[in-house]
Amino acid sequence: MRKKIQGIFQRNLPFVLVFMVALIWHLVIKISAGDDVVYFQTLMDGRSIWEILAHRYATWSSRMAIEFVLIPLVQVSWLWKILDIIIYTLIPVLLYRLLNNYTEYIDENVSWSDKDSDREESKSILKWLVCAFMLLYPFSDMVSAGWIATTVNYLWPLFGILYIALLLQKLAQNKFLHWYEGAAGMICCIFCSSQEQVAAILLVMIFLALLYNWHRKKAGSLWIYGYFVVDLISLFTILCCPGNSIRSMQEVEGRMPEFAHFSIWEKIYMGVVNIERIFIAQVNSIFLIVSVILAVLVGLKTKNMIKTLLSSVPVFCILGYALIRTGHPWYEKIFIIPEQTAGWNFKDPVNWLPVLFLIVTVAGMSYALFCLMREKLEIYLYTLVMLGVGLASGIVMGFSPTIYASADRPYIYLYFILMVTCLFCIRQMYGQIRKEIPVLVQKISMVVLGMFCMVNIAETLWMCHIM
Repeated sequence: MRKKIQGIFQRNLPFVLVFMVALIWHLVIKISAGDDVVYFQTLMDGRSIWEILAHRYATWSSRMAIEFVLIPLVQVSWLWKILDIIIYTLIPVLLYRLLNNYTEYIDENVSWSDKDSDREESKSILKWLVCAFMLLYPFSDMVSAGWIATTVNYLWPLFGILYIALLLQKLAQNKFLHWYEGAAGMICCIFCSSQEQVAAILLVMIFLALLYNWHRKKAGSLWIYGYFVVDLISLFTILCCPGNSIRSMQEVEGRMPEFAHFSIWEKIYMGVVNIERIFIAQVNSIFLIVSVILAVLVGLKTKNMIKTLLSSVPVFCILGYALIRTGHPWYEKIFIIPEQTAGWNFKDPVNWLPVLFLIVTVAGMSYALFCLMREKLEIYLYTLVMLGVGLASGIVMGFSPTIYASADRPYIYLYFILMVTCLFCIRQMYGQIRKEIPVLVQKISMVVLGMFCMVNIAETLWMCHIM
């Protein structure tokens, strides 16, 4: 029995490490700022949860299902810490299951030998990579509106998306779905579709699942149609919510008065350049790592210098930005920052450079994915759609006067779509990576990735301590 437990522990050591990191963070976290203390802790004074939710829907927010959990939870911070640690740890578990199940299903002989030892090794590597990418995500973004409020509104819906994706995957693979799994998925759908970005992402994801079934002339499970209906109801509730309009007017007046005069194109522009600022201009570590890995994989697969260089365009853009900003501070003005919002001059070509850089970067990444997935165009198209949804979830922030006040937390879904795409490509090519890249280079790459993780862990720990 003891040996069995030790074996389970060793096989799941990466997830244990993620749990330990999350535990340390949450032990240090102080619930002393943000909406947690300033607002949510006082909401239940003398009122029932139903009265609060009705008032919130009429005057401020449509996130009824999320706030049904959030408002009571803010009163018991120790319970939130326990639940948040569990959810944070389970996210890489779900990611691993999604990636491992999918690659094994589409091709039993896809990039590794038939030896059991090789398959176990590939699974172990995937676990470490999934957990490393999880630890790369800047969890410190979750303090921007208070730890509890931000995680429940953004991190927890991410867990819901991944769980529903796992259920849709099982149904697509004709695997049996227990009633309690489907019911848990329904609860997740009700909860996470209460968040506007997630409701849109779920709509596309479920529609793709239905399209997959229709293309193969399968009836599909009633659970899929149930999730689809729930998500449509949530979107209808969001669009009809009077509180959202009232909040938007108040936010315009208090945060960005000039927003009231922006055209649709100016709002799209603001959303686009903010993505460019966060992921490219600020030399985002996750975006850089994903771009480098995709370019290396293209070089490994195609052995073609031109294709590899075209796939490396995102890397050149990111590193070029870093060099230009370091050597020539004058070019700082090409980076759109909040203070420049009211002073855009669209006749000045400088203001279009961020849009151009983002288009070129996205085109380069799309080309890299095409090189890696050209044998399976259906998968490539689905991947492009999800990347497009991730970008749209960030661009849509341009339609909110709180785009800068929200900081980087709304981009969590784009982060994870990028990471899942990168991990999927690595998993597909693991056999070739193992055979053609020297062991020393592989180990050095893992050490570098680990160093990025350590820096992020330390930075997040500091934020937990001071916020």
